[in-house]
Amino acid sequence: MLVMGSSDLGVAEYASAFWFKGPAGYVVVSGGSGKLTKEMWAISEARKFSQIMIKNGVPEDKIFLEEKAANTGDNILNTKKLIAGLGLPCRSGILVTKPYMKRRAFNTAAKQWKEVNWSVAAEAVSFDEYLRRQDDPQNFISVMVGDLQRIKAYAESGFQIRDEVPRDAWESFEALVQVGYDKYLI
Repeated sequence: MLVMGSSDLGVAEYASAFWFKGPAGYVVVSGGSGKLTKEMWAISEARKFSQIMIKNGVPEDKIFLEEKAANTGDNILNTKKLIAGLGLPCRSGILVTKPYMKRRAFNTAAKQWKEVNWSVAAEAVSFDEYLRRQDDPQNFISVMVGDLQRIKAYAESGFQIRDEVPRDAWESFEALVQVGYDKYLI
């Protein structure tokens, strides 16, 4: 199980509960300091998430930390190196991430770590509920706009597998960019 760090501590809570469903033999929690967390915490995203998971009963000896990743690609590639260095088996994996990151996480892993049969898990929550949880809803929408752009741009650059973005979703992306939700565009 690869738990992808972020500013959303709900991912760590979800990963804790998911662990007890028994699908994984070990956990890698990946995340250094990202664009949103570098000012939030004095420790890495991986360390923050692992503290939550341990508090929730996930065995500490089953958790490995990758504390350098600053983005989704780093999460995958750094974890791949970590697992190889530890000599751990990895033929299948579960990416645990934010609900809106599932496609991009899978697309990246499928391209960058092809040897693994990936699946993705995230909390099942509506957009409205997830938006209500955000400290800064406007900023959150900008983050999601940037994320959608990356699905298309990173596939075009060869970093992710290709994934068709529905026309209406792309038109919404363009409309949101036009009204100023462009803070996290590449």
